[in-house]
Amino acid sequence: MSDVPTLAAHGLNMPALGFGTWELSDEVLDRMLPEVLAIGYRHIDTAQIYGNEAGVGRAIATGGVPRSELFITTKVWVDRYTPEDLLASVRESLDRLQTDYVDLLLLHWPKFEGQGMNPTLEGLMRAKADGLAHHIGLSNFNIDQTEQAVAFCGPDALATNQVEYHVYLGQERLRRVLARHNLILTAYMPLAKAGVVNDTVLWEIGAQYDKSAAQVALRWLIEQDRVAAIPATTNPHHAQSNFDIFNFSLSAEDHQKIGALEKHRRLCAPASLSPDWDD
Repeated sequence: MSDVPTLAAHGLNMPALGFGTWELSDEVLDRMLPEVLAIGYRHIDTAQIYGNEAGVGRAIATGGVPRSELFITTKVWVDRYTPEDLLASVRESLDRLQTDYVDLLLLHWPKFEGQGMNPTLEGLMRAKADGLAHHIGLSNFNIDQTEQAVAFCGPDALATNQVEYHVYLGQERLRRVLARHNLILTAYMPLAKAGVVNDTVLWEIGAQYDKSAAQVALRWLIEQDRVAAIPATTNPHHAQSNFDIFNFSLSAEDHQKIGALEKHRRLCAPASLSPDWDD
C-alpha cells in the first residue's frame, strides 16, 4: 500500500499525489507504469483524448496491485457530451482500461453546444448512478461554470475541478470557490512543464532540506488545503523524485517566498476550448 496522504470530498478519498499521463504514449506507459506502481503511486490520471487509456489498462491488469488500491481518473472528451454518447464513451473507456469502473470521471473542458452544460451534467451523473464511475467532477471550469455545475448537480455530487496550477499561476479566486463547495483542486502541469526546475528561489528553499526545486514546487502544492498534484514524466528517476516529497515541510517563510513569485503564467489555454479564465 502507498502511504501518500489522501484528500476527502463528498465521499472521495483521492491520493494527494498522482501520476499524470498527458502526452505519454502507450509504449511509454508500458515502460513507465510498472516503475510508477513499484515506487508507490496509486493515483493514475488519463483521458479519452490522450489516446493512452489502453496503456493504463494494461498496467491495471498486469501491475500486481489490487484494483481496490488504485485510484483511476479518466475524462470525457468534448465530442462525446450528449448524454447517450457520454455513457457510451465511458463504457468504451472502461473496456480500454480493463476495469468495471473508474474512481473519478471528469468532463475534460467546458465546451458545450446547444442547450448548454446541463444535459452533459445529467449524463455525468447518470454514469455515477449506473456504477461506471464512483465519483465525478470537472476539469478546466472557471468560477462561473463551477458555480453553475454545483448548482445543477447539487452540493454533494462533484468532487474536484482539475485545472492548471503551479507556483507561477495563483488560482486564488477559484481555490476559494472550490473550498466553499468542499471540492478538491487537482493540479495539472504542477511543475509548469518543467519551468520550475531552474528557479533560483525554489532551489534556495530546497537546499535547506536537500530537495530539488521541483520537489519544493510539488510540496508547496500538497501542503495546501484540498489540493492534489499529478505530475507527468517519462523518466523513472524523476518519478521517484516527485514521489519523495513527504519527508519534509516548508516553513512559513518558504511559503512567503513562493507566494511572491509571478502568479499569472498560464501555459495551457487552447483558444478553441478555453473558458474566460479568472486569473
